[in-house]
Amino acid sequence: MKLGTSAFIGAAVPGPAATLLSPKLAEITVQLDQVVGDISPNIYGQFIEHLGRAIYGGIYDERQRRSRPDVLEKVQQLRPPLLRYPGGTVTKIYHWKDGVGPSRPVRKNLIWGGLDTNHVGTDEFMQYAKLVGAAPFLTVNMSTGTAEEAADWVEYCNGTGSYYATKRAENGHAAPYQVKYWGLGNEEAAKEDAGTLQNPQDYIKQAWYYAKLMKLQDPSIQLIMAGDQEAWNQQVLRELHPICDYISLHLYASSKPGEPASLFASIAAMEGSIQKLAAQIKALTPEKVTGFSKWYRFPSRQQPVKIALDEWGIWEGGGQGAYGLEMEYTWNHALGVATFLNIFQRNAAVIGLATWAQTVNVLAPIMTNDTTSICQTVYYPLALYRRLCGPRSVAVTVAGAPTLDVAASTDGKTLTLAIVNQSNQAAVTVKLPPLAGNWTAHELNAPSIEAKNTLAAPTKNVVAYKQRPLPAGAQAYTVAAHSITLLQVAR
Repeated sequence: MKLGTSAFIGAAVPGPAATLLSPKLAEITVQLDQVVGDISPNIYGQFIEHLGRAIYGGIYDERQRRSRPDVLEKVQQLRPPLLRYPGGTVTKIYHWKDGVGPSRPVRKNLIWGGLDTNHVGTDEFMQYAKLVGAAPFLTVNMSTGTAEEAADWVEYCNGTGSYYATKRAENGHAAPYQVKYWGLGNEEAAKEDAGTLQNPQDYIKQAWYYAKLMKLQDPSIQLIMAGDQEAWNQQVLRELHPICDYISLHLYASSKPGEPASLFASIAAMEGSIQKLAAQIKALTPEKVTGFSKWYRFPSRQQPVKIALDEWGIWEGGGQGAYGLEMEYTWNHALGVATFLNIFQRNAAVIGLATWAQTVNVLAPIMTNDTTSICQTVYYPLALYRRLCGPRSVAVTVAGAPTLDVAASTDGKTLTLAIVNQSNQAAVTVKLPPLAGNWTAHELNAPSIEAKNTLAAPTKNVVAYKQRPLPAGAQAYTVAAHSITLLQVAR
Protein backbone atom coordinates (compact mmCIF):
# COMPACT_ATOMS: atom_id res chain seq x y z
CA MET A 1 0.00 0.00 0.00
CA LYS A 2 1.34 3.41 -0.97
CA LEU A 3 0.86 6.29 1.44
CA GLY A 4 -0.26 9.31 -0.59
CA THR A 5 -0.23 12.82 0.81
CA SER A 6 -3.99 13.01 0.53
CA ALA A 7 -4.31 10.26 3.11
CA PHE A 8 -3.01 12.63 5.77
CA ILE A 9 -4.79 15.87 4.97
CA GLY A 10 -5.48 17.66 8.25
CA ALA A 11 -4.38 14.56 10.15
CA ALA A 12 -1.78 13.52 12.68
CA VAL A 13 0.85 11.04 11.57
CA PRO A 14 1.86 8.60 14.32
CA GLY A 15 5.39 7.46 14.95
CA PRO A 16 5.79 4.54 12.46
CA ALA A 17 4.10 6.35 9.58
CA ALA A 18 6.18 9.43 10.32
CA THR A 19 9.27 7.28 9.95
CA LEU A 20 8.09 5.98 6.59
CA LEU A 21 7.45 9.49 5.34
CA SER A 22 10.47 11.15 6.94
CA PRO A 23 12.47 11.77 3.71
CA LYS A 24 9.64 14.00 2.49
CA LEU A 25 8.78 15.70 5.75
CA ALA A 26 9.01 19.41 6.23
CA GLU A 27 10.27 20.32 9.67
CA ILE A 28 9.25 22.95 12.18
CA THR A 29 11.92 23.93 14.69
CA VAL A 30 11.00 25.92 17.79
CA GLN A 31 13.56 27.54 20.08
CA LEU A 32 11.68 28.02 23.30
CA ASP A 33 14.61 29.73 24.98
CA GLN A 34 14.88 32.34 22.22
CA VAL A 35 12.19 34.90 23.01
CA VAL A 36 11.40 37.28 20.16
CA GLY A 37 9.36 39.60 22.34
CA ASP A 38 6.13 40.04 24.22
CA ILE A 39 3.10 40.05 21.92
CA SER A 40 1.04 43.10 22.75
CA PRO A 41 -2.64 42.20 23.06
CA ASN A 42 -3.27 45.41 21.16
CA ILE A 43 -2.05 43.90 17.88
CA TYR A 44 -5.59 42.52 17.58
CA GLY A 45 -7.34 45.90 17.46
CA GLN A 46 -10.04 47.23 15.12
CA PHE A 47 -10.84 50.58 13.52
CA ILE A 48 -14.05 52.47 12.70
CA GLU A 49 -14.30 55.67 10.68
CA HIS A 50 -16.94 58.09 9.50
CA LEU A 51 -16.75 56.58 6.01
CA GLY A 52 -19.59 55.21 3.92
CA ARG A 53 -21.55 52.58 5.88
CA ALA A 54 -18.86 51.87 8.46
CA ILE A 55 -20.75 53.63 11.27
CA TYR A 56 -24.19 54.64 9.97
CA GLY A 57 -25.67 51.46 8.57
CA GLY A 58 -22.80 49.52 10.07
CA ILE A 59 -22.41 49.61 13.84
CA TYR A 60 -25.25 52.13 14.23
CA ASP A 61 -28.90 52.11 13.16
CA GLU A 62 -29.92 55.67 12.31
CA ARG A 63 -33.63 54.90 12.31
CA GLN A 64 -33.58 53.29 15.74
CA ARG A 65 -30.88 55.69 17.02
CA ARG A 66 -28.97 52.84 18.64
CA SER A 67 -26.20 50.32 18.03
CA ARG A 68 -27.28 47.44 15.82
CA PRO A 69 -27.66 44.43 18.12
CA ASP A 70 -26.73 41.84 15.47
CA VAL A 71 -23.53 43.71 14.61
CA LEU A 72 -22.69 44.38 18.25
CA GLU A 73 -22.88 40.67 19.00
CA LYS A 74 -20.48 39.86 16.17
CA VAL A 75 -18.01 42.56 17.21
CA GLN A 76 -18.15 41.33 20.81
CA GLN A 77 -17.35 37.81 19.66
CA LEU A 78 -14.41 39.22 17.71
CA ARG A 79 -13.04 40.47 21.08
CA PRO A 80 -11.06 43.52 19.91
CA PRO A 81 -8.81 44.85 22.69
CA LEU A 82 -8.43 48.25 21.01
CA LEU A 83 -10.74 50.40 18.86
CA ARG A 84 -9.52 53.36 16.78
CA TYR A 85 -11.78 56.32 15.93
CA PRO A 86 -12.83 58.63 14.17
CA GLY A 87 -10.31 58.07 11.35
CA GLY A 88 -8.50 57.75 9.13
CA THR A 89 -8.46 60.48 6.58
CA VAL A 90 -11.76 61.91 7.82
CA THR A 91 -9.86 63.06 10.91
CA LYS A 92 -8.61 65.97 8.84
CA ILE A 93 -12.08 67.56 8.79
CA TYR A 94 -13.58 66.06 11.96
CA HIS A 95 -14.36 68.32 14.91
CA TRP A 96 -15.15 66.39 18.05
CA LYS A 97 -17.33 69.13 19.57
CA ASP A 98 -19.87 68.58 16.78
CA GLY A 99 -20.49 65.11 18.21
CA VAL A 100 -21.23 65.78 21.89
CA GLY A 101 -24.22 67.19 23.72
CA PRO A 102 -27.90 67.43 22.76
CA SER A 103 -27.56 69.79 19.79
CA ARG A 104 -25.43 68.41 16.97
CA PRO A 105 -24.96 69.96 13.54
CA VAL A 106 -25.27 67.94 10.36
CA ARG A 107 -22.02 68.29 8.44
CA LYS A 108 -21.02 67.39 4.92
CA ASN A 109 -18.37 64.70 4.92
CA LEU A 110 -15.85 66.50 2.74
CA ILE A 111 -13.54 63.50 2.58
CA TRP A 112 -15.78 60.50 1.87
CA GLY A 113 -19.03 62.14 0.75
CA GLY A 114 -22.53 62.21 2.15
CA LEU A 115 -23.77 63.83 5.33
CA ASP A 116 -22.71 63.14 8.91
CA THR A 117 -25.50 63.63 11.44
CA ASN A 118 -23.00 63.37 14.31
CA HIS A 119 -25.42 61.06 16.10
CA VAL A 120 -22.34 58.99 16.82
CA GLY A 121 -19.72 61.06 18.57
CA THR A 122 -17.31 60.76 21.46
CA ASP A 123 -19.74 59.51 24.10
CA GLU A 124 -21.39 56.99 21.79
CA PHE A 125 -18.01 55.71 20.66
CA MET A 126 -16.85 55.33 24.26
CA GLN A 127 -20.00 53.40 25.14
CA TYR A 128 -19.49 51.12 22.14
CA ALA A 129 -15.85 50.50 23.01
CA LYS A 130 -16.92 49.56 26.53
CA LEU A 131 -19.60 47.19 25.23
CA VAL A 132 -17.09 45.32 23.06
CA GLY A 133 -14.35 45.35 25.71
CA ALA A 134 -11.96 47.57 23.76
CA ALA A 135 -9.68 50.35 24.94
CA PRO A 136 -10.40 53.58 22.99
CA PHE A 137 -7.82 55.06 20.60
CA LEU A 138 -8.59 58.57 19.33
CA THR A 139 -6.94 60.43 16.46
CA VAL A 140 -6.89 64.23 16.52
CA ASN A 141 -7.41 66.71 13.69
CA MET A 142 -4.12 68.40 12.77
CA SER A 143 -5.39 69.86 9.49
CA THR A 144 -8.51 71.96 10.06
CA GLY A 145 -8.32 71.61 13.82
CA THR A 146 -6.11 73.24 16.43
CA ALA A 147 -3.89 72.13 19.27
CA GLU A 148 -6.30 73.77 21.70
CA GLU A 149 -9.18 71.73 20.26
CA ALA A 150 -7.17 68.53 20.69
CA ALA A 151 -6.26 69.44 24.27
CA ASP A 152 -9.92 70.19 25.00
CA TRP A 153 -10.74 66.68 23.76
CA VAL A 154 -8.23 65.19 26.19
CA GLU A 155 -9.82 67.27 28.96
CA TYR A 156 -13.33 66.11 27.96
CA CYS A 157 -12.27 62.46 27.96
CA ASN A 158 -9.86 62.31 30.89
CA GLY A 159 -10.34 65.37 33.03
CA THR A 160 -12.06 65.89 36.37
CA GLY A 161 -13.65 69.07 37.70
CA SER A 162 -12.61 71.35 34.85
CA TYR A 163 -14.78 72.95 32.15
CA TYR A 164 -14.89 70.16 29.56
CA ALA A 165 -14.89 67.46 32.22
CA THR A 166 -18.02 69.13 33.60
CA LYS A 167 -19.51 69.16 30.10
CA ARG A 168 -18.92 65.43 29.91
CA ALA A 169 -20.71 64.97 33.22
CA GLU A 170 -23.60 67.13 31.99
CA ASN A 171 -23.84 64.82 28.99
CA GLY A 172 -24.38 61.89 31.33
CA HIS A 173 -20.87 60.58 31.86
CA ALA A 174 -19.46 61.61 35.22
CA ALA A 175 -16.49 59.25 35.29
CA PRO A 176 -13.48 60.02 33.08
CA TYR A 177 -12.98 57.76 30.06
CA GLN A 178 -9.22 57.50 30.67
CA VAL A 179 -8.29 57.41 26.98
CA LYS A 180 -4.67 56.31 26.83
CA TYR A 181 -3.91 56.24 23.10
CA TRP A 182 -3.94 59.41 20.99
CA GLY A 183 -2.88 59.69 17.37
CA LEU A 184 -1.36 62.98 16.23
CA GLY A 185 -2.92 63.23 12.80
CA ASN A 186 -3.27 60.62 10.09
CA GLU A 187 -1.09 60.20 6.99
CA GLU A 188 -0.05 63.83 7.20
CA ALA A 189 2.49 63.39 4.41
CA ALA A 190 -0.27 62.69 1.85
CA LYS A 191 -0.29 65.63 -0.54
CA GLU A 192 -3.74 64.76 -1.90
CA ASP A 193 -5.44 65.06 1.48
CA ALA A 194 -6.96 68.16 3.07
CA GLY A 195 -3.89 68.96 5.12
CA THR A 196 -1.00 71.40 5.25
CA LEU A 197 1.70 69.36 6.99
CA GLN A 198 3.18 67.43 4.06
CA ASN A 199 6.61 68.80 4.88
CA PRO A 200 7.98 66.72 7.77
CA GLN A 201 9.40 69.80 9.49
CA ASP A 202 5.96 71.40 9.47
CA TYR A 203 4.51 68.25 10.99
CA ILE A 204 7.23 68.04 13.63
CA LYS A 205 6.68 71.66 14.70
CA GLN A 206 2.92 71.17 15.02
CA ALA A 207 3.25 67.74 16.69
CA TRP A 208 5.39 69.24 19.45
CA TYR A 209 2.78 71.96 20.01
CA TYR A 210 -0.11 69.48 20.07
CA ALA A 211 1.80 67.14 22.37
CA LYS A 212 2.58 69.90 24.82
CA LEU A 213 -1.00 71.07 25.21
CA MET A 214 -2.44 67.56 25.26
CA LYS A 215 0.05 66.22 27.80
CA LEU A 216 -0.44 69.25 30.01
CA GLN A 217 -4.05 68.09 30.24
CA ASP A 218 -3.04 64.49 30.98
CA PRO A 219 0.66 63.61 31.25
CA SER A 220 -0.08 59.88 31.15
CA ILE A 221 -1.41 59.71 27.59
CA GLN A 222 0.60 57.90 24.91
CA LEU A 223 1.11 59.45 21.50
CA ILE A 224 1.18 57.89 18.04
CA MET A 225 3.07 59.98 15.47
CA ALA A 226 2.17 59.87 11.80
CA GLY A 227 4.70 57.87 9.79
CA ASP A 228 5.35 57.67 6.07
CA GLN A 229 8.36 56.91 3.87
CA GLU A 230 11.93 56.45 5.09
CA ALA A 231 13.02 60.09 4.80
CA TRP A 232 9.93 61.34 6.65
CA ASN A 233 10.31 58.75 9.38
CA GLN A 234 13.95 59.60 9.86
CA GLN A 235 13.16 63.22 10.68
CA VAL A 236 10.12 62.41 12.82
CA LEU A 237 11.99 59.83 14.88
CA ARG A 238 15.06 61.96 15.34
CA GLU A 239 13.19 65.08 16.47
CA LEU A 240 10.04 63.72 18.15
CA HIS A 241 11.38 60.61 19.82
CA PRO A 242 11.29 62.02 23.39
CA ILE A 243 7.48 62.16 23.18
CA CYS A 244 6.86 59.53 20.49
CA ASP A 245 5.50 56.35 22.06
CA TYR A 246 4.59 54.91 18.66
CA ILE A 247 5.14 55.74 15.00
CA SER A 248 2.41 54.69 12.62
CA LEU A 249 2.79 52.42 9.62
CA HIS A 250 -0.11 51.64 7.28
CA LEU A 251 -0.09 48.35 5.39
CA TYR A 252 -2.61 47.35 2.73
CA ALA A 253 -1.92 44.20 0.73
CA SER A 254 -3.48 43.26 -2.61
CA SER A 255 -3.21 40.64 -5.32
CA LYS A 256 -2.68 40.86 -9.05
CA PRO A 257 -5.81 40.22 -11.15
CA GLY A 258 -6.21 36.49 -11.74
CA GLU A 259 -3.24 35.63 -9.50
CA PRO A 260 -4.54 34.92 -5.99
CA ALA A 261 -1.17 33.59 -4.83
CA SER A 262 0.38 37.01 -5.50
CA LEU A 263 -1.38 38.23 -2.36
CA PHE A 264 1.22 36.43 -0.25
CA ALA A 265 4.11 38.15 -2.02
CA SER A 266 2.43 41.48 -1.31
CA ILE A 267 2.10 40.58 2.37
CA ALA A 268 5.70 39.34 2.55
CA ALA A 269 6.82 42.78 1.33
CA MET A 270 4.93 44.26 4.26
CA GLU A 271 7.16 42.35 6.66
CA GLY A 272 10.10 44.04 4.98
CA SER A 273 8.49 47.44 5.63
CA ILE A 274 8.08 46.59 9.31
CA GLN A 275 11.68 45.51 9.61
CA LYS A 276 12.96 48.61 7.81
CA LEU A 277 11.06 50.89 10.20
CA ALA A 278 12.24 48.81 13.15
CA ALA A 279 15.83 49.37 12.02
CA GLN A 280 15.23 53.11 11.87
CA ILE A 281 13.79 53.11 15.37
CA LYS A 282 16.82 51.23 16.66
CA ALA A 283 19.27 53.56 14.93
CA LEU A 284 17.59 56.87 15.73
CA THR A 285 15.92 56.52 19.13
CA PRO A 286 17.43 55.60 22.49
CA GLU A 287 15.52 53.07 24.57
CA LYS A 288 15.36 55.58 27.41
CA VAL A 289 15.07 59.34 27.14
CA THR A 290 17.62 61.33 29.13
CA GLY A 291 17.99 65.05 29.75
CA PHE A 292 14.30 65.81 29.25
CA SER A 293 13.72 69.24 30.76
CA LYS A 294 11.46 69.46 33.80
CA TRP A 295 10.08 72.67 32.33
CA TYR A 296 8.02 70.73 29.84
CA ARG A 297 5.96 69.95 32.97
CA PHE A 298 5.20 66.43 31.79
CA PRO A 299 7.41 63.35 31.45
CA SER A 300 9.03 61.99 28.33
CA ARG A 301 8.06 58.60 26.98
CA GLN A 302 8.88 55.82 29.43
CA GLN A 303 9.34 52.87 27.06
CA PRO A 304 11.17 52.26 23.75
CA VAL A 305 9.43 53.55 20.62
CA LYS A 306 7.16 50.94 19.02
CA ILE A 307 5.39 50.62 15.67
CA ALA A 308 1.66 51.28 15.49
CA LEU A 309 0.12 49.45 12.54
CA ASP A 310 -3.01 51.52 13.02
CA GLU A 311 -4.29 50.68 9.56
CA TRP A 312 -3.68 47.28 8.05
CA GLY A 313 -5.66 44.95 5.89
CA ILE A 314 -6.35 43.76 2.36
CA TRP A 315 -7.58 46.25 -0.20
CA GLU A 316 -8.55 44.94 -3.61
CA GLY A 317 -10.23 46.74 -6.48
CA GLY A 318 -13.78 46.17 -7.64
CA GLY A 319 -15.66 46.79 -4.41
CA GLN A 320 -19.01 48.52 -3.96
CA GLY A 321 -20.13 51.50 -1.87
CA ALA A 322 -18.15 54.62 -1.06
CA TYR A 323 -14.92 54.64 -3.08
CA GLY A 324 -15.37 50.92 -3.84
CA LEU A 325 -14.45 49.97 -0.28
CA GLU A 326 -17.22 47.45 0.36
CA MET A 327 -15.51 44.30 -0.81
CA GLU A 328 -16.27 40.62 -0.49
CA TYR A 329 -13.40 38.64 0.99
CA THR A 330 -12.61 35.13 -0.22
CA TRP A 331 -10.96 32.34 1.71
CA ASN A 332 -7.67 33.30 0.05
CA HIS A 333 -7.93 36.65 1.79
CA ALA A 334 -8.44 34.86 5.12
CA LEU A 335 -5.18 33.00 4.50
CA GLY A 336 -3.61 36.40 3.95
CA VAL A 337 -4.98 37.72 7.25
CA ALA A 338 -3.49 34.78 9.15
CA THR A 339 -0.17 35.38 7.39
CA PHE A 340 -0.26 39.01 8.51
CA LEU A 341 -0.91 37.92 12.10
CA ASN A 342 2.04 35.53 11.94
CA ILE A 343 4.20 38.43 10.78
CA PHE A 344 3.03 40.50 13.74
CA GLN A 345 4.04 37.70 16.09
CA ARG A 346 7.45 37.26 14.47
CA ASN A 347 8.06 41.00 14.87
CA ALA A 348 6.50 41.30 18.32
CA ALA A 349 9.52 43.07 19.77
CA VAL A 350 8.77 46.23 17.77
CA ILE A 351 5.00 46.18 17.13
CA GLY A 352 3.08 47.85 19.92
CA LEU A 353 -0.40 47.91 18.43
CA ALA A 354 -2.32 47.17 15.25
CA THR A 355 -5.88 47.97 14.15
CA TRP A 356 -7.48 46.17 11.21
CA ALA A 357 -9.08 48.66 8.83
CA GLN A 358 -11.92 48.47 9.30
CA THR A 359 -14.70 46.68 11.23
CA VAL A 360 -18.08 46.86 9.45
CA ASN A 361 -18.83 47.23 5.71
CA VAL A 362 -15.62 49.10 4.79
CA LEU A 363 -12.81 46.59 4.04
CA ALA A 364 -14.47 44.73 6.85
CA PRO A 365 -14.83 41.34 8.54
CA ILE A 366 -18.55 42.11 9.07
CA MET A 367 -21.03 43.12 6.35
CA THR A 368 -24.60 44.34 6.70
CA ASN A 369 -27.73 45.20 4.80
CA ASP A 370 -30.95 46.62 6.20
CA THR A 371 -32.12 43.33 7.65
CA THR A 372 -29.13 41.14 8.48
CA SER A 373 -25.36 40.89 8.89
CA ILE A 374 -22.70 38.30 8.14
CA CYS A 375 -19.16 37.45 9.14
CA GLN A 376 -16.82 37.43 6.17
CA THR A 377 -14.08 34.81 5.81
CA VAL A 378 -11.45 37.13 7.30
CA TYR A 379 -13.43 37.32 10.54
CA TYR A 380 -12.52 33.79 11.52
CA PRO A 381 -8.69 33.96 11.68
CA LEU A 382 -8.96 37.30 13.51
CA ALA A 383 -11.15 35.66 16.15
CA LEU A 384 -9.15 32.41 16.37
CA TYR A 385 -5.77 34.07 16.86
CA ARG A 386 -7.18 36.37 19.53
CA ARG A 387 -8.60 33.40 21.40
CA LEU A 388 -5.68 30.97 21.25
CA CYS A 389 -2.31 32.62 20.64
CA GLY A 390 0.00 33.23 23.59
CA PRO A 391 1.41 36.53 24.88
CA ARG A 392 5.06 35.82 24.07
CA SER A 393 6.64 35.15 20.69
CA VAL A 394 9.43 32.57 20.43
CA ALA A 395 11.74 31.79 17.55
CA VAL A 396 10.49 29.29 14.98
CA THR A 397 11.63 28.17 11.55
CA VAL A 398 10.19 25.84 8.93
CA ALA A 399 12.34 23.94 6.44
CA GLY A 400 11.28 22.09 3.31
CA ALA A 401 7.89 23.75 2.85
CA PRO A 402 7.91 27.10 1.00
CA THR A 403 4.11 27.36 1.11
CA LEU A 404 3.96 27.27 4.91
CA ASP A 405 4.06 30.43 7.01
CA VAL A 406 4.65 29.78 10.71
CA ALA A 407 4.73 31.70 14.01
CA ALA A 408 5.08 30.42 17.56
CA SER A 409 3.79 31.82 20.83
CA THR A 410 3.56 30.70 24.44
CA ASP A 411 2.01 31.66 27.74
CA GLY A 412 4.63 29.67 29.64
CA LYS A 413 2.37 26.65 29.85
CA THR A 414 1.13 26.06 26.31
CA LEU A 415 3.02 26.37 23.03
CA THR A 416 0.94 27.48 20.03
CA LEU A 417 2.18 26.98 16.48
CA ALA A 418 0.25 29.10 13.97
CA ILE A 419 0.59 27.49 10.54
CA VAL A 420 -0.80 28.86 7.27
CA ASN A 421 -0.63 26.64 4.21
CA GLN A 422 -0.80 29.14 1.37
CA SER A 423 -0.92 26.43 -1.30
CA ASN A 424 -4.16 26.14 -3.21
CA GLN A 425 -3.63 22.43 -3.89
CA ALA A 426 -0.94 20.70 -1.88
CA ALA A 427 -1.10 19.44 1.68
CA VAL A 428 2.19 19.47 3.55
CA THR A 429 3.29 16.95 6.17
CA VAL A 430 5.48 18.48 8.85
CA LYS A 431 7.60 16.90 11.54
CA LEU A 432 6.50 18.24 14.90
CA PRO A 433 8.96 19.62 17.44
CA PRO A 434 10.04 16.89 19.91
CA LEU A 435 8.14 18.18 22.93
CA ALA A 436 6.54 16.18 25.70
CA GLY A 437 2.77 16.35 25.84
CA ASN A 438 -0.22 15.78 23.60
CA TRP A 439 -1.00 18.09 20.69
CA THR A 440 -4.38 19.58 19.83
CA ALA A 441 -5.19 20.88 16.36
CA HIS A 442 -7.50 23.85 15.68
CA GLU A 443 -8.13 24.14 11.96
CA LEU A 444 -9.95 26.65 9.77
CA ASN A 445 -10.62 25.85 6.13
CA ALA A 446 -13.06 26.37 3.28
CA PRO A 447 -13.98 24.34 0.17
CA SER A 448 -11.75 26.48 -2.05
CA ILE A 449 -9.74 29.68 -1.99
CA GLU A 450 -12.55 31.38 -3.94
CA ALA A 451 -15.19 30.49 -1.33
CA LYS A 452 -16.82 33.44 0.42
CA ASN A 453 -19.74 34.34 2.66
CA THR A 454 -22.31 36.68 1.15
CA LEU A 455 -25.34 38.70 2.17
CA ALA A 456 -27.22 36.92 -0.61
CA ALA A 457 -26.95 33.70 1.43
CA PRO A 458 -26.65 35.00 4.99
CA THR A 459 -27.15 31.64 6.73
CA LYS A 460 -24.44 29.85 4.74
CA ASN A 461 -20.94 29.85 6.21
CA VAL A 462 -18.21 28.46 3.96
CA VAL A 463 -15.67 28.43 6.81
CA ALA A 464 -15.32 25.19 8.76
CA TYR A 465 -13.68 24.98 12.17
CA LYS A 466 -12.38 21.69 13.52
CA GLN A 467 -10.78 20.98 16.88
CA ARG A 468 -9.31 17.58 17.62
CA PRO A 469 -6.61 16.02 19.77
CA LEU A 470 -3.71 14.34 18.00
CA PRO A 471 -2.94 10.73 18.92
CA ALA A 472 -0.50 10.25 21.79
CA GLY A 473 3.03 10.16 20.47
CA ALA A 474 2.22 11.90 17.18
CA GLN A 475 5.44 12.96 15.51
CA ALA A 476 4.05 14.63 12.40
CA TYR A 477 0.99 16.46 11.17
CA THR A 478 -0.31 16.99 7.65
CA VAL A 479 -1.41 20.55 7.09
CA ALA A 480 -4.29 20.61 4.63
CA ALA A 481 -4.13 22.72 1.50
CA HIS A 482 -5.33 26.33 1.94
CA SER A 483 -5.75 25.89 5.68
CA ILE A 484 -5.05 27.81 8.89
CA THR A 485 -3.99 25.53 11.73
CA LEU A 486 -3.12 26.33 15.30
CA LEU A 487 -1.35 23.41 16.94
CA GLN A 488 -1.11 23.52 20.72
CA VAL A 489 0.80 21.42 23.23
CA ALA A 490 0.93 21.85 27.00
CA ARG A 491 4.51 22.08 28.19
